[in-house]
Amino acid sequence: MYLESITATNFRNLVSLTLEFSHGVNVFYGDNGSGKTNLLEAIFVLFLGRSHRAALEAVMIHRESDFYRIEGTVHSDETTHSVAVACQRVGRKKATIDKVAVRLAELYNKFAVVAVGPEDSEILSGPPSMRRNFIDIYLSQYSEKYLSSLISYQKALGQKNAALKRQIDPAPFNDLMIQHGAAIIMDRRGYLDRLQERAVDYYRQISGGGSFDLQYQPSVKINDGVCDADTIAATFRQTLSDFSEREQIMESSLIGPHRDDISFSINALPARTHGSQGEWRTAAIALKLALYHLIRERRGIYPILLLDEIFAELDHKRARALIGAFTEYKQLFLTTAVEPPDFLKENSRNYRIVDGEIAEIH
Repeated sequence: MYLESITATNFRNLVSLTLEFSHGVNVFYGDNGSGKTNLLEAIFVLFLGRSHRAALEAVMIHRESDFYRIEGTVHSDETTHSVAVACQRVGRKKATIDKVAVRLAELYNKFAVVAVGPEDSEILSGPPSMRRNFIDIYLSQYSEKYLSSLISYQKALGQKNAALKRQIDPAPFNDLMIQHGAAIIMDRRGYLDRLQERAVDYYRQISGGGSFDLQYQPSVKINDGVCDADTIAATFRQTLSDFSEREQIMESSLIGPHRDDISFSINALPARTHGSQGEWRTAAIALKLALYHLIRERRGIYPILLLDEIFAELDHKRARALIGAFTEYKQLFLTTAVEPPDFLKENSRNYRIVDGEIAEIH
């Protein structure tokens, strides 16, 4: 799978942009604030219909416009597709594949993209919502079943919270939350186990020998040996019963996958409280490279890899170790405000970006 070209209109500071890309490495040079990250975000939105930075739609529309539109030519499944995502400031976001309207969820099933950027440090250091957002974006690309369960669960959760705020009995929505929530818990635990195995190796490779670990922390407490949906569902039901009175007082659902978390440790210490910026960044990159390979193995396609300012907080040794792994990937996009090694420039298609204007460097 690879992106042949993109056209962006009124997307942040990319007012009118058309670019063609190499099937291999594409490097974008520019000062901070020039629009490098906006380009990667546009690519991500094209493939998944959402920002990898969790940005609101209104923020992504150019301030002097009332809409954005992103179009691209994508090669996938030995077929060339025309893909477009558009959003109006007042109105719904729409996506098309080969000029046929599709649900945004269908983009997850058709394409795959992995983004690595400075904001990823918050996966390690930020609030639990950052970690849930991380796993939902990438597990949804890994498993169509997971995405379906997640959509159904979020709908039931919204209905239950509305009932709690109106002081209506929320119990009718518990069955749906349990059904879809148990499936989510099972999928998250299995996926994170596989992710941990891969990420440990990548962290060691990039850091030169450090240790890294992660543990799934569901709000529904499940014994380590439990892996069947019926047992998880029964435990979920009992926990909801135990928290029923408290939920009515708080007027909010307190138990379920929407309250899950992931704990990380670096060199046997809690990453959130003891990790450095460089260690957080290294761990985040290791996680993203690991899930890239999980998606590739599961779906049989090479995701698009977006690397935003990966050299900013890595020392020379870690940066060189990371660059050495680039040959494993089919197509990647890399932004940088500093000069990367010569051998990288010699084996890539290079662009200069200034105030949202991008030109190829020959």
